[in-house]
Amino acid sequence: MDTSVIVMIVTLSMPDGAESVSVKPMETAATCREQAAIEASDPFVASVLCSELRDGKLELNFARSIKRKIPEAVVERSTG
Repeated sequence: MDTSVIVMIVTLSMPDGAESVSVKPMETAATCREQAAIEASDPFVASVLCSELRDGKLELNFARSIKRKIPEAVVERSTG
């Protein structure tokens, strides 16, 4: 019998720079979506993702919605 495991992955980003990821098992995909909507309302939640564990593998797709430019360092004098 092939059973699937649904998990909700929550990434927290705190104002002091601390970050953490938690994985919570869910009963169904619908329950996961409902709980993800609640979690997403928290201002410290950076992202929420529902995924399914298949054949012992958890495959995730992290797509950035906002393209961030890497800041360049400002150097007052050149080292040559």
